[in-house]
Amino acid sequence: MSAQVPEPISRAVDDADAALGRLDAALEQLSDGDLHRAHRDGGWSVAQVISHINMCSILWLGDIKRLENDPDLDFVFREEVGHDMLGYPPPTIELARQQLASTRRTITTAGAAVSTEVLARTVTIPDLGTMTVEEWTPLIIGHASSHTEQAFEIMRDREFAPEGV
Repeated sequence: MSAQVPEPISRAVDDADAALGRLDAALEQLSDGDLHRAHRDGGWSVAQVISHINMCSILWLGDIKRLENDPDLDFVFREEVGHDMLGYPPPTIELARQQLASTRRTITTAGAAVSTEVLARTVTIPDLGTMTVEEWTPLIIGHASSHTEQAFEIMRDREFAPEGV
């Protein structure tokens, strides 16, 4: 890293490492069944909370990559930091379209902006396999874009698809 890490960020990283270490120590004492138990009043299971922690962290790092590659980016949606909480108002068409535009811009500005060193790295995705980042990238981007057909199918199934869909 070329720049000195600001103290508040260093402290947050250290605090997160300690908290996640405590959580890991607790998980070591649980069974698989315990992992899928939710609070008695409803809500997320322990597994869902851990998934949320993971997604928030990874998405923030993705946002950093986006900021590195798009000097005009100055806004991220709450989902882009892994925080689409229950109880938030449902999105509007305008907001959904803004999110889609943001995703399109991200794919075009940051999707291909990967160093040759990172492209050559081998990465394993559990249950999917082991390949280089160069091999994974088109599959991941293709997977995301393939969900457009899923949205169209919902529109057709519920009979609100625009003409030509």
